Amino acid sequence: MKTKIKMAVMGILFLFTVFLSAFAFINSVEADDSGEAVSTMAENKVTCYVLRDYEGYVAIFVENEPSRPMTVTDIQVSTLRELDKTLLETGMKLYSRESLMMTLEDLGS
Repeated sequence: MKTKIKMAVMGILFLFTVFLSAFAFINSVEADDSGEAVSTMAENKVTCYVLRDYEGYVAIFVENEPSRPMTVTDIQVSTLRELDKTLLETGMKLYSRESLMMTLEDLGS
């Protein structure tokens, strides 16, 4: 009797796993389709992020909106190396979100 119950539970878990895998696959395919549209739009209009000093903190600006920061981080400019401070004075241009995240991680450590 216990063996039959174990087999039934294992069968249900197996079907549940197959269902969730299929659901995840369908969602990833839909995400890829929309991702292609986004990347196509990004090819037409490249976003350039600029890191600059804003009231003593590292701020993220979008190149076409230089007067207002998109985000102000909690990274204090006074704690950075001299080279980084110099780069922030002129503005560090970054052409992808990945390079932006990597640079912020580097500055924050």
